[in-house]
Order: sequence, then structure tokens, then C-alpha cells
Amino acid sequence: MTMKTLFDREGVTLEAGDARLSLSGQPDFDNAAELADSGRKWLGRREDGVSIDLCGVDSASTATLSVLLEWQRHLAEHGGHVAHLALSPALSRLAAVSGLENLLPGLNVAEISAEPPLSLETS
Repeated sequence: MTMKTLFDREGVTLEAGDARLSLSGQPDFDNAAELADSGRKWLGRREDGVSIDLCGVDSASTATLSVLLEWQRHLAEHGGHVAHLALSPALSRLAAVSGLENLLPGLNVAEISAEPPLSLETS
């Protein structure tokens, strides 16, 4: 599968190929709007299932989850859907802690629950 680079800046890369988006690096609120826009342009008016791979995202960020939710909303508006969603361990924990796992279609919730609980220790 040949991947096309849609965004590549400051260690954050968004690539697309066939029916798959792949994001890696450490997205944050400085580049979230541009990432969301790049993904929306590639998604266009897709009416099929798309696979989204966020396993290469290095850190848990609500900015990344916001981008993902924007892509999901865009797909739904055009009759498409997320067929498969893969999250990095850090994003999986963030989705579970924030209660978003039920809003993320294509995500295997069993994978999240297998993760150790997030520690909120204070010193």
C-alpha cells in the first residue's frame, strides 16, 4: 500500500493510503486545526469505511482526540464511517479515563479494558 503524506511538520505526520489514515508524532493544539483540515480534505465525501491508525501517536492529548472526533463527524455527514480504529496505549487510556471509548466507533473496547488503570498518585 502506497501512503501519501498529507501533513508533516515538527515531528507530526499524517499519511493516507487506500481507505486508511495514519497519524504519528505528538499532535497538539498548535497543529490540531490543520491536521483536522488535512484529514477532512482527504476524506472528502467518502461513503465507505475508513481505518484510522493512531498507534504512532507518542503522547495522550485531548487535541488528538478532538481531531479524531472531527474526522468521525465529517465521515458521518457524508455517509461514511470508521471501520477500524487503532489507538496508542496512551490514547487508549485517555479515551477510557475520559469516557470517550463508547463514542469511538471501530475501537475494540476490550483492548482498552486490558490496559492497566491510569495512576493518579499525588506526592
